[in-house]
Amino acid sequence: MDFGAYIRKPTFSEMIDQSKLAEELGYYGVFINDHVIGFADEGFESYLEAWTVMTGIGLLTSKIRIGHIVLFNSLRNPAFLAKSVSTLDSMIGGRYDLLIGAGWNSQEYEGYDLMENGSGMPSAKERVDRLEESLQILRMMLSQESTDFNGKFWTLKGAINLPQPIQKPMKIIVGGQGARMMRISALHADGMNLSERHIPTMLSLIRKFEKEANLIGKSLEDYTMSGFAGVYLGRNEVEINDHLNQLSKRMKLSRSEIREGYLIGTNEEIIEKLRLLEDNHIKMMVIAPVLHKTNVNRDLQYFNDEIINQI
Repeated sequence: MDFGAYIRKPTFSEMIDQSKLAEELGYYGVFINDHVIGFADEGFESYLEAWTVMTGIGLLTSKIRIGHIVLFNSLRNPAFLAKSVSTLDSMIGGRYDLLIGAGWNSQEYEGYDLMENGSGMPSAKERVDRLEESLQILRMMLSQESTDFNGKFWTLKGAINLPQPIQKPMKIIVGGQGARMMRISALHADGMNLSERHIPTMLSLIRKFEKEANLIGKSLEDYTMSGFAGVYLGRNEVEINDHLNQLSKRMKLSRSEIREGYLIGTNEEIIEKLRLLEDNHIKMMVIAPVLHKTNVNRDLQYFNDEIINQI
């Protein structure tokens, strides 16, 4: 299993420091979420725009892969996004991972008027409809020089995309977990990043995706499955119990439910859970390790030394 590091911090210099450490340690990639506002202080926190940040990180690193966890489909015209993906992939030597989702944050839709004319956030159905068209447009434009497309939301007439991305093919991974998201991902994408932290539920989702793949004559081996989760590390039972107490209050679950179902526990427990996910076709996990709480670099080092190197 490969491991990506979630590196969202208030300043670019902090994210660069984490990225360079992750590269030095041999992590697979570094990722940030694609939002224009944060979630603390009712949105009034420092939150750098994700595409610009990852371009900068790509140019200031040389080996590690970069990506978004996941791209917010409604922020960008999909044809323009294809152009941006191709440009960035060319600039950084074929190191961009393309993960994309339908979008969900009404505060961003309304605050930035993303759909224009004050129309607010579309229904879940329309957001998935739009994503389905985007996937088709991305697939075509990232594999051919000129694209025509006639859809409900976008009509392309000879959309030229040169240069093409270095990666051929450019994998497209969808973030989500709903039944229809799985269906369109099986049809139009190369895999899914499951937006679920609960391990038994994650395993169930993998089986559901497998059924969708089987319906079109494919298997899980034809796709790249990945996940995204916090990992609550503890060097002893005191630290583990501290994490459990905090999570129990926040999640309204018992301590035993959290310890059994999530990535929390002793190093041995976490390794066992990650091996279980790997045995069930999860090829990459983007992780946000929590140990020192205020020192993410130490957490990345600890996770690398005590977890990755022991699997």
